[in-house]
Amino acid sequence: MEALDLDPVGYTGTYKLIGGRWSLDLVNTVSWPGKDREHDWLATPGNVIAWLAAVGLPAPETVPVSDLDDVRHIRSAVAGILTPVCNWEKPSPGAVEAFNRHLKRAQGQRRIDPVELRWAWKPPEAVRSFFNPVVLDAAELVAGERNGRLKNCPGCGWLFEDQTRNGRRRWCDMADCGSRAKARSYYHRTK
Repeated sequence: MEALDLDPVGYTGTYKLIGGRWSLDLVNTVSWPGKDREHDWLATPGNVIAWLAAVGLPAPETVPVSDLDDVRHIRSAVAGILTPVCNWEKPSPGAVEAFNRHLKRAQGQRRIDPVELRWAWKPPEAVRSFFNPVVLDAAELVAGERNGRLKNCPGCGWLFEDQTRNGRRRWCDMADCGSRAKARSYYHRTK
């Protein structure tokens, strides 16, 4: 997997799209969540635009710095509902309610196109509107039958959908967390 060309803003790590779904990749824009080395990849307007484009969603030409808080609130609500599910736990009622506020707004922006008879989105009015498909993706994951395939990497804490045939994927990325874990295991076995 190739690293995305996001401005690391002094951080030494990289960001990759490993989640397999928009909502999981949005949650993963926080590296090492809850740790001393936590890093927010969407801390700059340019990174928000680059991330949206990289996942294949329309992106605004500019993002006012004041709109970054909206992006963080959406990500927090999505993480609040998906992180427990990926850990085989039930989200708290407060987390579900916070998520449902974003879901209600997102659902109100979707319509059936009269020509193509497909789902279409109202033109985004604010930066948060560009994240409406991500919110609906999270809802589909939580309420869907495949949520047993949602996992949390034991190495870095990133979330991913196990899309392997046998459902036994363990790491976010074998080249990163998987190889570090195997090296640690080998070290402890041969020590």
